[in-house]
Amino acid sequence: MINIGIMTMHRIVNYGSFLQAYGLKRIIENNINSHVELVDYKYEGSLEKDQKKSFWNRIKDNRTVINYVRKKRFLQKVNRQYEFDLRTMGVNGQNYGKDIESLVIGSDEVFNCMQGYPVGYSRNLFGYGYENCKVLSYAGSFGHTTLENLTEENIFFEIKKMMKKFEAVSVRDNNSKFIVEKMGIKNIYKHLDPVLVYDFRQEHKSCNINVENYIIIYVYTGRLSHLEEKYIKKFASRHNKKIVSVCYYSAIADYNIVCNPINVFDYFEKADYIITDTFHGTIFSIKTKAKFCTIIRNSNRNKIMDMLSTLGQTERIVNDLEDIETLFGVEISYNMTNQIIERETQKSIRFLKEYLKNDK
Repeated sequence: MINIGIMTMHRIVNYGSFLQAYGLKRIIENNINSHVELVDYKYEGSLEKDQKKSFWNRIKDNRTVINYVRKKRFLQKVNRQYEFDLRTMGVNGQNYGKDIESLVIGSDEVFNCMQGYPVGYSRNLFGYGYENCKVLSYAGSFGHTTLENLTEENIFFEIKKMMKKFEAVSVRDNNSKFIVEKMGIKNIYKHLDPVLVYDFRQEHKSCNINVENYIIIYVYTGRLSHLEEKYIKKFASRHNKKIVSVCYYSAIADYNIVCNPINVFDYFEKADYIITDTFHGTIFSIKTKAKFCTIIRNSNRNKIMDMLSTLGQTERIVNDLEDIETLFGVEISYNMTNQIIERETQKSIRFLKEYLKNDK
């Protein structure tokens, strides 16, 4: 049995972050005789200056004091539940993987240097400090970081030197693949996010859902514009639907839900429609064969566009707010998408087996 560490963004309070970490851990455990643990990285700071907002500016962002207080209380509840869920996955205090023999970096935006706290530009995420281990990545992403960003920040060659030591590099989008290719790295692979690859039904226990005739908005707290909120409220009213927000707080939601991350699939499966602007919200929709539409943001354009293209679902992109209404009336065929996921799942398992096998 070998000791394998996964270095990812599992402590970020985000159901997608949790499930991709959980899924990758279980994929490795199910296919390789190993002990798998989640490994922390040391945050070294952000390349971009984080702008701290004053109390009154935060109130202004939330439009009313009452809404600000409700959001704060909700997020506190989410944080408490998330800490409990991490403990069930064996995550407690900080773990820097002193005894691991192999380190898998990813998935998620582990290479996205241009994001702020708690990721930023942290060299552990490029294998620094783990030179005595076998290091590889799985479905890692540079997110919205571009080759130009790395060059302008004078970190391209430092990252190249670190990634050249990887046994193999697996990414999940073409922007990331392009950057790594420019580093002259040869062993580059492209794989699906673990949430698409892993079959969560193996341990899934259904939860009771006490709401019917609802749509889900799976959108980061505060990211919907006032115009988008207004349109979605009218859309829901027109179709006599309740609005449910899972994990994130929304002032326009009839129900803001906190649940075990695995139970997010229950809410998506029983929803009449999903409106999301996140990568994993799109994946949850596809995973549950739900009717959905995805609003693309500049911060996630690279990874979402690439994933939808790979799975043959680019027609679900919202280019104009009216597309939310239009796509609600269009059924989705998942036949081809499911075939692609099955093929890519086998490819992912072969990759992990090949590079994580015990050579001793």
